[in-house]
Amino acid sequence: MKKLIRALTLPALASALFYSCDKAGGGRQTNANGLQYEFLQDEEGPVAKIGDFITLNFKVSTEKDSILNSTYKNGSPLTTKLFAPGMKGGLEEGLMMMSAGDSAIFLVSSDTLMKGQPASSRPPYFPPGSMVKYTVKMIKVVDSANAEKDQINAISDFGKKKGLNLQKTASGLHYAITAAGSGAKANPGDTIEVHYVGTLLENGKEFDNSRSRNQPFSFPVGMGMVIPGWDEGLQLLPVGSKATLVIPSRLAYGDRGAPGSPIGPNAALVFEVEVLKVKPQKAEKK
Repeated sequence: MKKLIRALTLPALASALFYSCDKAGGGRQTNANGLQYEFLQDEEGPVAKIGDFITLNFKVSTEKDSILNSTYKNGSPLTTKLFAPGMKGGLEEGLMMMSAGDSAIFLVSSDTLMKGQPASSRPPYFPPGSMVKYTVKMIKVVDSANAEKDQINAISDFGKKKGLNLQKTASGLHYAITAAGSGAKANPGDTIEVHYVGTLLENGKEFDNSRSRNQPFSFPVGMGMVIPGWDEGLQLLPVGSKATLVIPSRLAYGDRGAPGSPIGPNAALVFEVEVLKVKPQKAEKK
């Protein structure tokens, strides 16, 4: 009965009473809002709640298992912030029953998903009365209250593993100068030119590389045109410097991540940077 008991402690689902025990092997169940679910694997641990960061693999299909989308195919689990359910009987209600290690199938009414949409926009593979099938494997649940602490520990572990003497600024930026430069430092408004390689702290996956494009990046530093960790970190480095910047999520893309990129919510980033040039801002004529 663990999923039933824990689900009922969630304020957002206090009114959504589940009809029966939902342990793995218990068969398909239906909650009061019409969400159908079946747990295939049921592990002990805290269930996800609104505001938590969750990492999961999922497959979206028709009831007859025609696959429409799958993170299993591209090998990239989804990390996202769990927001309050936007509709009754939606997938979020199911995710809020899951703890790390759980696997489950959820069936959401296509009529619910299409509510308020013109009939012409309904996909032919989801006729009226059909269900959308989500097969979900919950990989990780990170309590939002502990997310920053977990990142600090991960950054420390990264520095030790790489043999870096990471320095920490007051904002929480971590950096290590790996090759000292002798040129000028950029001041706010100066145009700085850099080469960089960006990777995810969590798994080392590369998401951008100016060197592979042979295209240095130039921008006015300190003007809010890049993430805060870059604006701060690059002003610490004289021309000719090479450094590693380890940027916690709150100084990067925050709890929403960068849509359309591998940078998910709450992602800490690592940049190997080299400062090539600094062009001072032109002084105003008096």
